[in-house]
Amino acid sequence: MRALVHPGSCGAPGVALMGQRLARLGVTDVLELGPGDTAAQLGALSGGLSGRTLLVDADLIVADAALGQLVDDPAVRSGALVVEGSPAPGAPGSGPPVRVAHRRIVSSGSSVHEVSGATGAFLGALVIDEQDLPQARAVLAAAVDSAEFAGWAADPLDLALVTLVRGQVPVSAVAAVGPVLRGGTEPARAAVQEELAGLDEARVLLERSNRPDDGFYSTYVLRRASKPVTALALRLGLSPNRISLVSLVIGLAAAASFAVGSWLGLVVGALLMQASLVVDCVDGEVARFTRSFSRLGAWLDASTDRVKEYAAYAGLALGSARSGRDIWMLATLVMIMQTVRHVGDYDFSRVQRVRESWVPARPLLDPSDGGAAGSGATLALSAQMNRDSRVRWGKKVLHMPIGERWLVLSLGAVTVGPRWTLLLMLGLGLVALTYTTVGRVLRSRTWRHPPERSGAHLLQPQIDLGPVGEPIWDRTLGRLHPLARSFGWAWPAGMRMVELGAVWLAVDRLALEAGAWLFGWVFVVTFHHYDTLYRALGGSAPPRWLVWAGLGWDGRTVLVLATAALGAGALTGLLAWGTPILGTLLVVVASAQWVGSIRGNDGPHA
Repeated sequence: MRALVHPGSCGAPGVALMGQRLARLGVTDVLELGPGDTAAQLGALSGGLSGRTLLVDADLIVADAALGQLVDDPAVRSGALVVEGSPAPGAPGSGPPVRVAHRRIVSSGSSVHEVSGATGAFLGALVIDEQDLPQARAVLAAAVDSAEFAGWAADPLDLALVTLVRGQVPVSAVAAVGPVLRGGTEPARAAVQEELAGLDEARVLLERSNRPDDGFYSTYVLRRASKPVTALALRLGLSPNRISLVSLVIGLAAAASFAVGSWLGLVVGALLMQASLVVDCVDGEVARFTRSFSRLGAWLDASTDRVKEYAAYAGLALGSARSGRDIWMLATLVMIMQTVRHVGDYDFSRVQRVRESWVPARPLLDPSDGGAAGSGATLALSAQMNRDSRVRWGKKVLHMPIGERWLVLSLGAVTVGPRWTLLLMLGLGLVALTYTTVGRVLRSRTWRHPPERSGAHLLQPQIDLGPVGEPIWDRTLGRLHPLARSFGWAWPAGMRMVELGAVWLAVDRLALEAGAWLFGWVFVVTFHHYDTLYRALGGSAPPRWLVWAGLGWDGRTVLVLATAALGAGALTGLLAWGTPILGTLLVVVASAQWVGSIRGNDGPHA
């Protein structure tokens, strides 16, 4: 990795000091940005880019842990170090303002560029990933001409960030860790240096390893319980993937305890579920603390969460069956509802991020960024309400994230029993589904983006059409490009609802006593859809032979309906024989193929 250091007001001594700090982070190719006017320095930046390149101001005082996020965090492609919050204009040591949307910088300022709706300040450190070098070189070279034409006398690093953002190079916003100061007076710099000297960077990183979008129960209960466990895992050197597997084992033990059917079994299961959830927090915290991210880890973490939750449903149903109460149909219905919710949650969130962090190309000579995009009166009102922490947390609870769901499962199993627990899960889930869907429809109505910024590339692999349905789709709906439209995010969830709902209704209509086989069929198919979803979010897709071997969602749906038309015995046979066959293909073979395809070129975890 190369570093280009701007001397700023510190001059050569500051460059030397920054070089020593970068050496501690493993950066040894350090070059000083030479003298010259703004245009010449921009040219030097463009010409000095080589591989993954860090641009940093020698005036910056910051913890090594913060700078390290740009140096070696594999989750950061091209990114800039920022301090969050509305900056005070002209405050000593404050950097130029930036506006961030979904953790991406969508507007950046300099002494000659304005930012509307600023949400943070740039600290004078940014990294350009090797993949972005061709585009970065091109826009920076063009910026040299703009600087010469306008006669700018501005900080070259500030201008570089403005140039990258307006030139549509995706730059993520990396929040600084610990005390920071760029520039400032000597007393102010001395005070920050003293604060840094007494800073336990490991403790700061541990405290900041929380997910930024956690729910109420996770934030105020689970994360507090997980911190000592995370510290222990770090001392023991446990990898995030191993921790995920430990959480899976505990979660399956919880399901087995539920399956016993006794009150004591329900109590033990409830406690194990909470323990599994705490350990599940630990794997992510260790990953963020050590900056160990990978597609394999992301897939393992997310997929095991689903396996544990749905295994708990099965455990409750099996335990209830031991006392003569068949609730397999109810357990399957809750699983279908949660699957539709999850697919919609993931797809909307990622599509929203792609769309709303899109930066239209804007001339560098224009001093204004064009203003913040409006989101409509309804959404503006929602944003205003979110300023009240009670309202914001209430909305998070209403969404029923994993912490709240597993709390309901644990407490409900002990207090009201399996059947009422699943009914409660179904009711609360439907309320959450209705609430989130209404909000997403209102938000989607404001989206106007070109097809290449629609997020359709994340949705296309999830269509999951087989050899019959794929040609039909291509010749009919596919020509209208529905996935690139404002409500494209809803297509995969809608398809999951049709397929899984069809098999549930078929069994219900025929009054089959095959609830356990139905649960198994739906679980296997659901795992396949989650597998496809997580691959798509990682920029991949299941191989076509795997999708077609599983008949696609269309083929499976037609097969179920056609078999149901032959009678109860035929459908029971399909579920009994089809579940292990599909399970072998869509769970065992698919998992082995996916893990094998990424293990050779992947890191420890995400």
